Amino acid sequence: MRKFAAAGLMAFAGLMTIAVGVANADEVEVEGNYSSQGGCEADGPHVEITHNDHLYTHWDCRLGPDGFWHVWLSN
Repeated sequence: MRKFAAAGLMAFAGLMTIAVGVANADEVEVEGNYSSQGGCEADGPHVEITHNDHLYTHWDCRLGPDGFWHVWLSN
């Protein structure tokens, strides 16, 4: 019985560790798109969002499946 309880606690602790890692890797795609990478990179540093803008300190331009460039924010 003790081994079962210990195994359950270890599994729970492992799951909680994974959840913390995922929570710190938050990304947000900003609404809108750009026809060129240069246009996206020109606006990227100046993009702001209305909710928790201060949490996102890095930006990245990525080519989307629609053929346009999109700004992504991450922390």
